[in-house]
Amino acid sequence: MLTIVAGVLGGTVLMPMKYVRGWPFPKLWLVYSMCAYLISPIGVALATVPDLRAVYADSGTITLLLTALFGLGWGLAVVLAGMSADLLGLSLSSAILYGASIAVGSLTALLIVNPGRLLTGYGLAVGALDLSMIAGVLLCVRAGNLREAVRVESAKVTKPKGSYRLGMLVCFAASVLSTLFNVALAYGDGIAKQAVRHGAEPFYAANAVWGLAVSFGSIPSIVWSLWSLRKPVIAESKTELPRPWSNAGLCVAMGILWISGTVLYGAATRTMGPMGPVVGWPVYMSGMILTSNFWGWFTNEWKGIVGRPVWTMLGGILLQIVSITFLGQVH
Repeated sequence: MLTIVAGVLGGTVLMPMKYVRGWPFPKLWLVYSMCAYLISPIGVALATVPDLRAVYADSGTITLLLTALFGLGWGLAVVLAGMSADLLGLSLSSAILYGASIAVGSLTALLIVNPGRLLTGYGLAVGALDLSMIAGVLLCVRAGNLREAVRVESAKVTKPKGSYRLGMLVCFAASVLSTLFNVALAYGDGIAKQAVRHGAEPFYAANAVWGLAVSFGSIPSIVWSLWSLRKPVIAESKTELPRPWSNAGLCVAMGILWISGTVLYGAATRTMGPMGPVVGWPVYMSGMILTSNFWGWFTNEWKGIVGRPVWTMLGGILLQIVSITFLGQVH
């Protein structure tokens, strides 16, 4: 249940972005990245993990270094995902990104935590349910493609061209690197154990891992945003005046939603035991996908769309829900 709630929060993160007015995207992303990926993880770790410096000192240099590098790799995936959406389109890039992330993230965690169980009944069951969830994701993406086809046909416009090969390469790199978010949690379990030894509540122990990994993961987004803001932004809105305080508040809200979901996911994986990252990751990802689809419906992204696109979307959602239900029964 905690993992599902974490997924709901994660799927709501970008919702406030729809109400930001008059800011170019790099400025919005810079404020959001600093709130969500830099300030919040460190602040939450300091607030919930006693003697954080001693926890890191006792965790070992190699563990700290690799956890930080995993976080940095995930942060690079965040930037590459945005580039792949621009090159391939949101629907196709989402298909590759979410599908590969669910499978690779779950199975990689299993290889780290307990590789001997990969070819057992447990490992095969997890793999089969991962594939089932990927099928649900692909159905949702197919529905998105059908929806866009209807819109393009009704508007009588052509789809913009992009560098397909480069887009595929960038998207594949993003899908693989994005799983490092889950790998950091699995590999950094020693840090969480040190946090408990130093007096942290087990529920919050994973915050010591996120405080390190995600703060390093903020670097690519911050660097990219600052670099993008070096040039004059032609696409700045001329019809709507910027609302700095309102926009900043919305970015902070996005950061709060993201860190809340991350903290809950970290707590949930520890609550589920050693196999938490293996089972939790696909549930967490699917929760985000389902929630983001709900907000798409709520904000009228599907207004006027009927028939096959709608039924395909509902089929994908149902398949993910069924897969999550069975995955929760795997022990």
